[in-house]
Amino acid sequence: MINAVRKVKQILNRPERWDFSGALFLYAGVDIGTHKTIAVVVDENGEPRAANMRRAQVVRSGLILDYIGALKIVRELLEEIRGRSPQPIEKGATSYPPMTESGNIATTKYILEGAGLDVLAVLDEPTAANLVLRVKNGAIVDVGGGTTGVAVIKDGKVVRTRDEATGGLHLSLVLAGHLKVSLEEAEKIKTDNRMNSSVLPVVRPVIDKISGIVDSSLQDFDGVERVCMVGGTCELEGLAGIVGANLGLDAFQPEAPQVITPLGIALSCLGGNGDGPVLM
Repeated sequence: MINAVRKVKQILNRPERWDFSGALFLYAGVDIGTHKTIAVVVDENGEPRAANMRRAQVVRSGLILDYIGALKIVRELLEEIRGRSPQPIEKGATSYPPMTESGNIATTKYILEGAGLDVLAVLDEPTAANLVLRVKNGAIVDVGGGTTGVAVIKDGKVVRTRDEATGGLHLSLVLAGHLKVSLEEAEKIKTDNRMNSSVLPVVRPVIDKISGIVDSSLQDFDGVERVCMVGGTCELEGLAGIVGANLGLDAFQPEAPQVITPLGIALSCLGGNGDGPVLM
């Protein structure tokens, strides 16, 4: 799956690199996040064919609060891809942070349907990520804009999930307060990897809190030696290292962590993995 992740990274928001030649069927995975909404389209073999992303502020603490805004963004993302595809894109999947099923499954399903997709699956974000990572034993930590989701994996199955409202937004708020700049400016500074050496010490308390969420999620589970860090917030170089040091575990940050979950969502259209996806 490393090549698939790399390809999504290479074609993200690069329409000139989207390639639909030879595809028989196309499936869309839509990840509606706190700061970004990402749509990844794969073919019947799981090969990424297109990827599109827009900044968005339609989610807070893992819950979609702006339904109309989310629907508008998803429609725009998909219509841009459809405008370049000779094949129809009529089937898709989406996701939700762990423990937000009651507030998100129906809402996200309706959003995709409103954008012209037949929804094949709705699954929690760490389970989606594991369709790419294929962790057999360990933990997946999805640090998004508003929440940190944790999934403990045993023998390839998710045996515990947890989600708490701490994520990239909280890092940006701390940074904005420290530097006395706007939230938007703090977000730009945070995502500029040239600024890592000055950003990490400031946001360390939030990273420590993320570590605490992970640590409490791993209680009562022996043998967890590796944690895979995904989600847009993990694009901050050095975050995974701090979490690993805090936990005394190997914390691994894969390439392009922000596209892992949306790619997994798209791949869920091809069959899922056991009890993970909620098939519609």
